[in-house]
Amino acid sequence: MRRVISGKNGRRLAAYILALALTLALAAPAAASAESLPGRGAAWADMEYVHYDPAAFYDQVDRLTELASGEDAQAVTDLFERLYDEVLLMWTYGSIASVRYSADVTDAYWAREDQYAERVGNEAADALCTACNAVMNGPCADAFRARVGEKAAQYYAAYVPATARERELADREAELTARYYEITDGDDGVTYDYGGQAWTEEMLYGEQGEALYDRDQGGYWQVSDGLDLALNAKLGPIFLELVQIRAELAGIWGYDSYSDAAYERVYGRDYGPDEAQLLCDAVKSFSGAYFDGLYSSDLWYMAGQVSPVLSQTRQVAMLGRYAGRIDPSLRQAWQFMTRLGLYELTDEPSSMDSGYTTSLYAYDSPFIYNRLYGNCYDLTDLAHEFGHFADEYLHPPEDPVVSAGSYDLFEIHSTGLEALLTGFYDEIYTDGAGVAKFIVLGSLLESVVNGCIHDEFQRRVYARPDMTLDQVNALYIQVCGEYGMDADQAAYGWQYIAHNFTSPLYYISYAVSALASLQIWDTAQTSFDDAARMYMAVLEQSAYGDGYLAVLEQSGMRTFTQPGAVADICRPVLDYMARLEDEQMG
Repeated sequence: MRRVISGKNGRRLAAYILALALTLALAAPAAASAESLPGRGAAWADMEYVHYDPAAFYDQVDRLTELASGEDAQAVTDLFERLYDEVLLMWTYGSIASVRYSADVTDAYWAREDQYAERVGNEAADALCTACNAVMNGPCADAFRARVGEKAAQYYAAYVPATARERELADREAELTARYYEITDGDDGVTYDYGGQAWTEEMLYGEQGEALYDRDQGGYWQVSDGLDLALNAKLGPIFLELVQIRAELAGIWGYDSYSDAAYERVYGRDYGPDEAQLLCDAVKSFSGAYFDGLYSSDLWYMAGQVSPVLSQTRQVAMLGRYAGRIDPSLRQAWQFMTRLGLYELTDEPSSMDSGYTTSLYAYDSPFIYNRLYGNCYDLTDLAHEFGHFADEYLHPPEDPVVSAGSYDLFEIHSTGLEALLTGFYDEIYTDGAGVAKFIVLGSLLESVVNGCIHDEFQRRVYARPDMTLDQVNALYIQVCGEYGMDADQAAYGWQYIAHNFTSPLYYISYAVSALASLQIWDTAQTSFDDAARMYMAVLEQSAYGDGYLAVLEQSGMRTFTQPGAVADICRPVLDYMARLEDEQMG
């Protein structure tokens, strides 16, 4: 499956997780074929999308299966290489369709093509892996192993194609997640009647909502709560069915709960749910103080007041300038990105409210999509996605079909760069630097807290997959309360986190990666060069070898499994944010 790294809400990550779960580990010729594409060096403007017809591809997969029982090893490996490239081409078309759809979610053509290309690519990969399993059980196995390498050979030898029931569940899962986005992208007619008017979320958060708040705060919050409840009634049944689907899949895979399946099979973590709970318990020791104070700071609402608000051109230029000061290799990645136009930054109202980095495998290139808001979040979000971009540019996976990277490490590549960039904020934002730093550091700290809240919430849900919607709502408030958030702050917050629907049990990756990035930031307070070397040490080890815990130890950082480490890591940023608030608020 093509690698999709989420920077904000997990939209594109969901498709990756769906395919990954079905294929155990990671993971036709139409107007163009893989052999006709130029590889690395192609500009985004020159890349075309093709509605791929896989009929000829499947004919050749059948041919590979036939060859698997014979002894013509050369024919087997030659055909495998062509089919492998075709899978990467299909995934590339899927990425192109995703970007096009993200740029305008109202475009019905790209909405259809996005789903079509995703399904075609995933099914093609499954078919190829199934054929390769036949090869590994035939007389050409040794020659095939020599061609693909031991890791891939073991993967194909152990590959079990999805059953009819798994495919049925996966198709339904895809339908439900698509429905979730249909509702949340446009609220699907969700309204609340107040004062003789049908209010929508767009109205509430626009000028009409501001006017209502000024004249009638009680009415404003009544509308807000009413919209939350109306949306809950639409999204709740989707969530409950998704939980049932994943619980059944976990049973098919031989796990007692989906939490265990997700940690081991889907995400390949080098720690389990029990260790994650120890992290959650450690975070609870200070999260109450965070919610009582900094969580409600007025500085969160001053993002649009940070001066200057950078144009798209200046954002990209500043990213290159300061990334190059961190390390020359980041400058090289930036030059590649800008020279070929491998990014889409948009503030169009019809664009997807998301940010992600995806892979254009046929062109050996990553690509950034990012929605802009016209405030200081924009540069931070761009830096986040560029961390993912630089990683894939510098360390592309050698074998995308079988390579399973660590998302815990991927997120350090992104949030670690965010943390380092704050070292240049005095130059970038001048008088607004304090607010911008508060928001970035607060977001990293919030990733630690929210990562634990939503992981614990999901683990408890999947431990009882027969819960009702009322029980789910009550459980979320209960879990948030254990972290020090009151019921009004929690409310129906879980339904606005896309990961709860699309990629459950992923959110802890934001927490553990932020713990590493906060250590990078803390080191930068005394030696920026040491912090840059710490960041590059993680980036240079890639995410396709050792796991999260091992890489952190090798990079000279503490892990959350060490007693007292979590509080020691978070305390400095809590103190720093408190000082920033005092300075900014007088």
